[in-house]
Amino acid sequence: MRNFITAALRRTQNLAPEEKVAIYEDLLKNISEDDDMMIMVLDALPTGVAVSDQDHKVVFLNRYLANLVRLKKPELSDVLVWDIFVRKDISEFIRTTVSEGKSRTSRIFETSIEKKNFSLEVTVSMLQHSSGKRGHIINIANVTEREREKSEKKRDESFASLTALTAGVAHELKNPLGSMSIYLQLMERQLQKPESFENVDSCRESLISKIKVLKGEVERLNDIVVDFLSTVRPRNASLQEEDLNQIIKDAVEIMIPDLEQHNIKLKLELEENLPYLMLDRGFMRQVLANLISNARDAMKETEGGFLTISTEKNSDYVILSVADTGAGIKPENLTKIFDPYFTTKKSGTGIGLTLVYKIIRGMGGDIGVNSRQGSGTTFRITLPRMEKEIKQIEWETK
Repeated sequence: MRNFITAALRRTQNLAPEEKVAIYEDLLKNISEDDDMMIMVLDALPTGVAVSDQDHKVVFLNRYLANLVRLKKPELSDVLVWDIFVRKDISEFIRTTVSEGKSRTSRIFETSIEKKNFSLEVTVSMLQHSSGKRGHIINIANVTEREREKSEKKRDESFASLTALTAGVAHELKNPLGSMSIYLQLMERQLQKPESFENVDSCRESLISKIKVLKGEVERLNDIVVDFLSTVRPRNASLQEEDLNQIIKDAVEIMIPDLEQHNIKLKLELEENLPYLMLDRGFMRQVLANLISNARDAMKETEGGFLTISTEKNSDYVILSVADTGAGIKPENLTKIFDPYFTTKKSGTGIGLTLVYKIIRGMGGDIGVNSRQGSGTTFRITLPRMEKEIKQIEWETK
């Protein structure tokens, strides 16, 4: 429209006065019609629109917003744009945004109009003309339905998370329950055939050792339940000086019968004289249980294989490796295996490796994986040595 007016005025320079008047009248009529059309369009919008000038005075208010704030248009002369709103929080939000010169800011306000609850999204945007004149446009949209759908979606996601969490608890409980079942079966056979032992004392000692394992698994079950209950309020690792090799020996001892049932041969390659590490013993056993269970499942397809657990050290870290000769992981899945709820198992929950990752990172370590389809998988965990932390502190204080 502006270009059209400029061109029309240029053509009137050499015209007679009466011809100029006719063109000016025609231009004013077109401008008035365009202005009416713009007002009709803005009044038809299902959102509120207010426009202010560079002095923050209201220069336009569409019908939707006029009805919303219950103002008549003749009352708008010399009214500051934030003063048209009865709600003090909305008025203060607009005043602050305009005064601070922010280019665009939005906020949602909950309000009640004629005993009905609404969610209103108030957006303040800066207007700036090439001539330097400035102003603001305030848009108010009824987003009640959108916010309701968002709330329902969030609720559905919470239910889904609860379902996944429940499945995760079941997944974690399966390992100790499986071990307990195996040991109870061994005890049952032993009691049915006590003659297989040399004497009563040897039979009693064997039973006592198995009961000790069962008690340990009961404690582990309790720890798992406590850990999952604390996911709502996550528990930090309780770090103490620990012997990693001993934790590994204790963890694998109760899983050996299960591995033997699946024709899996266990090999420990533990470097002697490892330095003590700052670890959470319960969490580390949970890590090992998950990795060993995954290795067992990977070797089911190959009807057995070899599981190698090794430790080694360098000047900064102790490295724990868990390697199997199972089916391996597809290349496209390697970057996803630590993601929550990602699993390729029919009965998997996709939470085991996520917990492993979270635990290791929480103890200041890191975990990576190497795998080749058909050739097995190796998880490599690096845990910081206490000496490294001491050296770091000494270096920082110099």
